[in-house]
Amino acid sequence: MDKNGYSYIMMKIVAYKTYFDVTMDDYEDILKDFTNLAISKGKTITGPLTFAVTQIDLQKRMNIDLFISVGKCFKSNEELSYRTYFCLDNMLHGRITSNNFITDEIALLEDMNEFASDNNLTFTSPYYHTMRKSFSGEQGWIDVKAKVYEND
Repeated sequence: MDKNGYSYIMMKIVAYKTYFDVTMDDYEDILKDFTNLAISKGKTITGPLTFAVTQIDLQKRMNIDLFISVGKCFKSNEELSYRTYFCLDNMLHGRITSNNFITDEIALLEDMNEFASDNNLTFTSPYYHTMRKSFSGEQGWIDVKAKVYEND
């Protein structure tokens, strides 16, 4: 986790969608569905995919918001929504670089929570996960960020 400063998320010309009652087994399918929806609308993907889990129920079903920058504006419809920009600042930032996502995510979130507690910070957003890859496409990682508020 980066303990030296805050990070941010800035996206423009953004396609987004919320998926409801998602299980862990559905992750790959909804990521493909969302990407295919953007492409089927004739949009060129111009940035990395970002998602946030916004709610988890007792049966471990989740609501997930997905965001991606696209090349041109479009009119929102029932399948896919549009916003001109999406911006969050004052975010704690960590990175998952291994293939052991679940174990590493738990460790990272514990580290972020401990840092927030030690520094009198309160989380004001869900954890946003941005899927990234190197220019060569050979190496990938996930940036994890959450907005915080500095308590008085």
